Amino acid sequence: MRPRLPRALALLLVLALPGCERIQHAALDAMVKDHTDQSLIQGGNAIRVILCGTGTPQVNATRGQACTLVAAGGRLFLFDAGENAMRNLETSHVPIQALNQVFITHWHSDHFNGLGALINHSWIYGRQTPFVVYGPTGVEQVVEGLAMAYAQDASYRSAHALPATDRRLAFAEPRRVEIAEGQEAVRVYDQGGVTIDAYRVDHHPVEPAYGYVLRYQGRKLFISGDTRVSERYLEAMRDADLVVHEAINAHLVHEGAAALERTGQKDRGQQAVRVLDYHADTLELARMAQRAGVRHLLLTHLIPAPDNFLARRMFVSGMADEYSGEITLGEDALDLSL
Repeated sequence: MRPRLPRALALLLVLALPGCERIQHAALDAMVKDHTDQSLIQGGNAIRVILCGTGTPQVNATRGQACTLVAAGGRLFLFDAGENAMRNLETSHVPIQALNQVFITHWHSDHFNGLGALINHSWIYGRQTPFVVYGPTGVEQVVEGLAMAYAQDASYRSAHALPATDRRLAFAEPRRVEIAEGQEAVRVYDQGGVTIDAYRVDHHPVEPAYGYVLRYQGRKLFISGDTRVSERYLEAMRDADLVVHEAINAHLVHEGAAALERTGQKDRGQQAVRVLDYHADTLELARMAQRAGVRHLLLTHLIPAPDNFLARRMFVSGMADEYSGEITLGEDALDLSL
């Protein structure tokens, strides 16, 4: 039996037939139309939050690595840029050329694997302002390394671009975030009515590791990064309208580890249990959110990734007994407004 033509090829053949010029033009116009969501950069009083990565270092077909986009005051703020950040941002119709800053929580690879592509593509798509990377100690080294990795590409694209592009914009500028000893937080951004403060979180042995508090129009948003539940950042969560927090279900991890050991994968099972001491257990997180007066808890960086209805129910089991606010289990491309 002869193989069937792919749909795209069949469509092109149809469009090439005489008399189909208008249809062809309409199809091409639709292909090149700007489908980005311009409302993200048009200002207003709302805060938009888009999850562009709710997964972990483990490869997952439906969850990219750590990435959260916040739109406030007509500007875009990205928190972490794991692998597939670019793909997920485009899926959510984010105007990439308007993205010129990212706030890295810590230097685990799943939180910046997509950073190089993000800097590069925002420039290719037409970014006209410098791209700033805020992050803990080591940010200069990471930014310098990415510049070296993309130097050849930037040279080729600058030479071929029309009109000529500013090659300097192809690379990022580092901004080291440092919190002095005895200091609770430090302000890292204050423009256009939007403020962002960095707080220490507890992801030992990763030091420093930060969470970020964004405030705009009287509302407060906390993004935890990776951390165990700790008094260290209780005030960062205090009275927050929304907390985007990593979460691990200890019971499911133990059950999964036991299954690995039963199937001859003892080392993998032991490693799964080892991560429990520097991630946020769901029940402990629920209790702290209740104490802090958090209105809405949005879970991300989910361990283990709950990718079916039953697993999602099991993941949040017991949390509502400890916390009276709203609980949302994050999914890639989830979009909500405050």
